[in-house]
Amino acid sequence: MRVVCQILLLDTLVGDDFVALIPGNNCEKLCQSILAYFDHNVERYFTDNDIEKGYIEVANRKGIIEQFPLTSLSIGVVVADVGRFNNILEIGEIGAQVKHAAKSVMGSSYAVDRRK
Repeated sequence: MRVVCQILLLDTLVGDDFVALIPGNNCEKLCQSILAYFDHNVERYFTDNDIEKGYIEVANRKGIIEQFPLTSLSIGVVVADVGRFNNILEIGEIGAQVKHAAKSVMGSSYAVDRRK
């Protein structure tokens, strides 16, 4: 599987959050392709037992075993049509909202801001 698109900008925001500027309006297909690729390839970092359970067990700093879900990817999409936003801060606010919506779903997912 191969995901190909023209990316105008790919940059890190903070920690494990990134922003990508992508031309066009076919974000649904692109998000689905990215998530399928990620989910298919991330399994190589887990044991078959972990994959079957759907989580890993790791000792925390106090030595207590905790369960954590397998690594997933969350994508928040903001369509920044010309004239929709007054400044970059508005885009960032909407981006934070859709990212939160995507992260509220267990496993890899994406959310698209559909407001006009």
